[in-house]
Amino acid sequence: MPFSMTGYGRYKLEDDSGFNITVEIKSVNHRFLDLSFRLPKNYLWLEESLGKVIKPYFQRGRIDVFVAIEKQSTGQSAQLTVNQALLASYLRHFKQLKKEFKLPGKIRLEQLFMFPDLFSIKEEFNEEALQQAVCKALQGAAEALLQMRRKEGEMIVADLMERLELLTKNIEEIQEIASDLPRIYQEKLQIAARELLGEIEVDEQKLATEVLFYVERSAITEEIVRFKSHLAQFRSTLQASGPVGRKLDFITQELHREINTIAAKTTELSISQYIVDMKTEIEKIREQVQNIE
Repeated sequence: MPFSMTGYGRYKLEDDSGFNITVEIKSVNHRFLDLSFRLPKNYLWLEESLGKVIKPYFQRGRIDVFVAIEKQSTGQSAQLTVNQALLASYLRHFKQLKKEFKLPGKIRLEQLFMFPDLFSIKEEFNEEALQQAVCKALQGAAEALLQMRRKEGEMIVADLMERLELLTKNIEEIQEIASDLPRIYQEKLQIAARELLGEIEVDEQKLATEVLFYVERSAITEEIVRFKSHLAQFRSTLQASGPVGRKLDFITQELHREINTIAAKTTELSISQYIVDMKTEIEKIREQVQNIE
């Protein structure tokens, strides 16, 4: 059963790792698998591990992962560190600017706290335990997202099956009309000939030749057969497992091409009315298929 590419998943983990971890995942449609992680600055080193965890779950879609990590109150110590090399560089440049431009004033201690990346807090914790906990939370969020994508995929398939049934019914109607085209063309040509020639007798042999010409030029049997084959292939693909969105998109393009050919080859009004409805349905199918993994 195809999966949708849109959905949302959330999982909160509170265990003995010393952290409360919340992972949220949202996904939208995309041609390929595109992963994006949002982690607290001090935990960016976890991104590689998270990528390995999440890739087996999804094949297509834009996946945004948001990770919140909150340290539990366990009484563990934290150490404030100063980037002394960066501080020395700041002071050296300030002194140089002060001398070069003859700037007044002195650099005060409180001003140092305004420098970005100068101070950092190093927390003492078990990195391996944290990594395992975050990966576990990510798996929980991914499972929740998969469940939503599965449910939405089921709704999309149900909608597509209804539209396929309508297309099947319409192509059957077109096929029935197409089988009667010789008689329809003959009647139209006879009426047109009488209107033009009046009482002059119509040459039945020439009339038959013209009817044959119109029938051959507007023959749509091959297109109808191919259209039905594409419908059958579409149905079987919907029942397949794994990512099928790209294949369904290709079949939809073929359906659109065949119905355009039918429209170009026959101007019979009764057929044209069905074609308008079928093009509308195919366009709706195309929109739905864009969201299938």
